[in-house]
Amino acid sequence: MNGEETRPSFRFFSGTGEEAKGFLYALSGTVLFSSKGVLVKLVYGYGIDSVTVLTFRMLFAIPFFAFVLHRESKRVENIPISPKNYRNVVFLAFIGYYLASFFDFWGLEYLSASIERLVLFTYPAIVLLLSFLFLRKRAHTVELYAVALTYSGILLAFLPDAKAEGGKAFLGAGLVFLSALAYSVYLIGSGELIPKLGSRRFTALLMLWSGAFVIFHFLLTKNWKILVEQPWQVYAYGLALGFLTTVLPAFLTTAGIQRIGSSKASIAGSAGPIFTLFLSAGLLNEKITLENLAGTILVLSGVFLLGRKKERQ
Repeated sequence: MNGEETRPSFRFFSGTGEEAKGFLYALSGTVLFSSKGVLVKLVYGYGIDSVTVLTFRMLFAIPFFAFVLHRESKRVENIPISPKNYRNVVFLAFIGYYLASFFDFWGLEYLSASIERLVLFTYPAIVLLLSFLFLRKRAHTVELYAVALTYSGILLAFLPDAKAEGGKAFLGAGLVFLSALAYSVYLIGSGELIPKLGSRRFTALLMLWSGAFVIFHFLLTKNWKILVEQPWQVYAYGLALGFLTTVLPAFLTTAGIQRIGSSKASIAGSAGPIFTLFLSAGLLNEKITLENLAGTILVLSGVFLLGRKKERQ
């Protein structure tokens, strides 16, 4: 790479209009993704549990992904999916979206939306640690420093919740961390499949299978009549969770990365925890403490360091 490519740059709007669009797409996807926890906490106010909320989310998302998969299947350039690749997609759907979403929604029963977003945002550090432990990839000093910053920020921001909620907060944080761990495994495993299948076909197929796992889980543990006995507000939140925080941001983020690259898109993604912090304060009356702000800054600093290191490699 030459010096022009490795020099840090924040000039997203220089060059063509496509670059400006890319940043706008990435930022919009981040904002929509980040509102998920707040919407989940709002729908919990109607007395339904995490499995039911997750099922509503997937029921509203599945038709959109089915439509995308149908369109993608008609493309002449798409080669058939081999049995091995198909099995890998199903496995990643189970790990990366079914388990990750299940632990995340479950954790939100005990944890504030702002802290949930921060804990989830540690996935770049988890990917680094997993790569070091299992893939024998070398960890550089700056990367270890970034991991230390990230988890120090989590601990600092978590203090108010731990003091107020005690064991519930620790349980919620543990569940959300498991979600981040499952998502990290998905990220590592998906790198080889996306180029083979194409991003849209891969995403649609993955989400359809994860939706099937969620619905199967619901039918095993709940009465299906719950799905037709809710007030209209629950269905409205379900539609918002399915389309606005699942389908739309998935394709907006992909469109953003295609135009400005993953490094610049990750900078836009750093707005996520900050947006959630203030959104949860406005809609959920969650208090913003000095520990929250300082912890958020530390986490974002750690993730930013990891992103800059990756860009220079």
